[in-house]
Amino acid sequence: AFMFAVALAVAAIPEALSSIVTIVLSFGTQKMAKEHAIIRKLQAVEGLGSVSVICSDKTGTLTEGSLKVEKVSMEIDKNEFNKLLSTYIKHTDDNNSTFKAVKHYFTATSSYEIVSTTPFTSERKYSTVALKDGRTLVLGAPEKLTCNISSDVMQLMKKGRRILYVGICNTNEITPRNITLAGKIVLSDVLRKNASESVKYFKNQDVEIKVISGDNPVAASCIAGQCSIKNNDNYIDVSGLDGESLEQAAVKYTIFGRVTPEKKRIIVRALQKNNNKVAMTGDGVNDLLALRQADCSIAMGNGSDAAKQTAELVLLDSDFGVLKDVISEGRRVINNMTKSAGVFFIKTFYSVLLCILCLFFNWDFPFIPIQITLIDAVIEAFPAFFMSFEKNDRKVEGTFLRNAVTSALPDSIAIFACCLVFLLISP
Repeated sequence: AFMFAVALAVAAIPEALSSIVTIVLSFGTQKMAKEHAIIRKLQAVEGLGSVSVICSDKTGTLTEGSLKVEKVSMEIDKNEFNKLLSTYIKHTDDNNSTFKAVKHYFTATSSYEIVSTTPFTSERKYSTVALKDGRTLVLGAPEKLTCNISSDVMQLMKKGRRILYVGICNTNEITPRNITLAGKIVLSDVLRKNASESVKYFKNQDVEIKVISGDNPVAASCIAGQCSIKNNDNYIDVSGLDGESLEQAAVKYTIFGRVTPEKKRIIVRALQKNNNKVAMTGDGVNDLLALRQADCSIAMGNGSDAAKQTAELVLLDSDFGVLKDVISEGRRVINNMTKSAGVFFIKTFYSVLLCILCLFFNWDFPFIPIQITLIDAVIEAFPAFFMSFEKNDRKVEGTFLRNAVTSALPDSIAIFACCLVFLLISP
């Protein structure tokens, strides 16, 4: 009875599987590290292999994030305009890429005395500086500072430019009707070199890309078009959407503009409800909620510390192009681990079936522990180990356990049938 129990335990437990899984995951993370992609959590490898939708921010992800002022048009006196911008640069609490571009372009001159400042937020889409003379300087998105966006501004947005309105408000109530336009600042960004190549790879691998940006949806659509993202003209401004309407739009549209941090999370959650494995890429504090919600979170190396601490994967070079190699490696690891597990489960299943048979007929178990150990080493462990390093980046379908069991059952039944015939004909 003791030998029977030992033989059954050795036969039924795939004892080498856990070791091989750990080794394969470790090799996968090491290979990704060579591509300057750091895995912060080991389970992120599995998440990468199962991704079906990638939600990407625009600035800092598809583009390099190094905004620069391309053009300035003024509606007021040049000296007055420069003095207002100098006041903003000197006193604001903003520290985003837009502020850095404006600071780099405008030379600090004399400035007005101020009373208070209001920093830019993703929800508000503008920042203010209250001057001591009673006026309020406002800088922000055109949709927030004017009732009608001119055709020339729309044309610039269609070319992928970011437009920053500069206005003066003479009351405490910041509304488009109370704001007098002082000028427009046109900012441009550079598309990442490998972005188009990565998008093409994802398209071939049936991985859908959705762009979730705080910018104007027209500008985001233009950048998506330059990257050859499928259905880039299918865009929407979600500033007026919430709840169920936003969840429906998440499935229907490809490009989302004027998205707040909370709405980014809702979009990711809606895609997950639609049976998708979602990866979220981001670089700023406004991406934190979506990064936490996603099945796999990816941060850019030049992003905020908060984003890098939250993400499971950090791209040190902030190169979106590396993502295709990372996804490919994740798929290789998951597909090969599933195949290896299927090899180990063969022995588990036929051993359990033989055990039931032997107990029912009061037969001796046909294997002794040393024989089963030899089977483990020669037939399962070594082949499964080397098989786990094969190239395999096909799309992951189904679940790990179901796929492993499905592949193991036919062989298990065949071996059980052979053992049954042997037991019946043996004296």
